[in-house]
Amino acid sequence: MKNNKRTILKVFAALIAFVLIGGLIFFTNAFVGNPISAMIANRAIEKYVGKYYPYLDLEVEKAIYNFKTGSYMARAWSKTSIDTKFNIYYYRGDIRDDYESSVLGKYNTLYRLSDEYSVIARNIIAEKLGYENNTTIVIYEMDDEAKDILQLDMEFDKSLPLDSEVLIRVDLEDISIEEVAKVLVDAHKAFVEDNCNFTEYSLFAEEDGTHISIHGVTPKDIEGGELVDLLKEAKNNEGDSRIYVFIKEADK
Repeated sequence: MKNNKRTILKVFAALIAFVLIGGLIFFTNAFVGNPISAMIANRAIEKYVGKYYPYLDLEVEKAIYNFKTGSYMARAWSKTSIDTKFNIYYYRGDIRDDYESSVLGKYNTLYRLSDEYSVIARNIIAEKLGYENNTTIVIYEMDDEAKDILQLDMEFDKSLPLDSEVLIRVDLEDISIEEVAKVLVDAHKAFVEDNCNFTEYSLFAEEDGTHISIHGVTPKDIEGGELVDLLKEAKNNEGDSRIYVFIKEADK
């Protein structure tokens, strides 16, 4: 009788272990893919690159599984071209990539130049305005004119004739229209002194749960001497004007 109970317990324990291991394998495959599928994806991507892009001298990383789409993605980049990098996607035997949009479409170049300009803008805000922890970014606008101007692997130049927005992100002790207007005026002055030219200014600031967002300010608005009034008017218009101002008070 005891031997039968022990046998039943062993079988029951083995079944539980089998279910747990099976469940672990199922969830692992669901989130990171299985080794066989990954091997097939990597081989297919390798052949794909060799067939369509042998002239680019690419490095290709191992494919990563995307559990949301059930596909694999590998990043490819050139050893000689800083802007030649793109993603390759594999899904059940089908392969596609974003080389045409990212590389030929000049978006890689646009994003790289935006990042380089952002570093310059952040340093100016930190050194000349004193906001050392600012996270200011510059965004170049992509349009047909920009595509004609941009060249693969071109060097950054602040004088590029491209529309650009600078988004100033700082922490302020005083979240008020008057204070953010002063920041915009001081920032514009500092940028001009450093030969930085932006077609639009935006600002985001936060302090103790209160934050303010401003968009659509032009250099002309800043230089006109009436920026405080323009911002107050935009706030009262509640988004119905060219300039957008939104203030969210901290929860009391």
